[in-house]
Amino acid sequence: MLHSLRFPLILIALGLLSTPSFAEDQAKPKSETAAQTLQPLAPGLTLPIEITHGLKAGQTKPGTPITGFTTQRIPVTQDTYLPRGVKVSGTVIASTYADKRAGHPAVLTLHFSSLRYRQQTVPLRTEALAIANFTDVDDTFSPASDPSDKGNPSPANWTTSQVGGDEIFRSGWVGPVCNSGMKRVGSADFYGVYADPPAGATGAAAIPRALGVFSTNAEGLYGFNAQDRLSFSGSYITVTSSGNLVLRSGDNLLLKVLPTP
Repeated sequence: MLHSLRFPLILIALGLLSTPSFAEDQAKPKSETAAQTLQPLAPGLTLPIEITHGLKAGQTKPGTPITGFTTQRIPVTQDTYLPRGVKVSGTVIASTYADKRAGHPAVLTLHFSSLRYRQQTVPLRTEALAIANFTDVDDTFSPASDPSDKGNPSPANWTTSQVGGDEIFRSGWVGPVCNSGMKRVGSADFYGVYADPPAGATGAAAIPRALGVFSTNAEGLYGFNAQDRLSFSGSYITVTSSGNLVLRSGDNLLLKVLPTP
């Protein structure tokens, strides 16, 4: 089950589901209607996904399919969104063990190539802004720093930390996302977490970016060994390590959509 399901399930189980308060300074993203027809995604949109099967460098074979599912609502225009659970598919391109004697790192190269929704499929090209180990993902579903939250049974009102350091200050699920300088950089609601568009943005640039468990400035690897590295070339995403390299089921990726030729 996707980690992003936890808050809604906990809330329903406790019978505490409340109607969010949409204050002006905690604006809900404008996307209000689920898309009926799947169109190629605009470049620059982000897709937080959770992978469903583990991948081990050198053991997983090139050509192995990869499957991930979006972990929250994804605004795709000013008026429409894709719901949580949309399927993103790809392939393992390269997979090699580390060879310390030869100075060669372990390598996993991935390529995500399609998005499927309502029995419709469109081509997809992405780069990966960040990858988080499932343990770091789990931490985002716990109260961050306020001791009073630990005794509060409703996650709808918790303050939580995103992977990368941003914090969400929720009240009835809705609240601002703030960076380490306590500057608002995004917003959260019952359906997800979003980066605010740049001031004055128009067109696709004005669509809030879906973040999942990640901060607005998340970059690189989280919860991996210090020597591990994330890089990309075009739509090929590569993780390298001087030791064993494993992407586990439950790890989250923040993908950024690239133009499709």
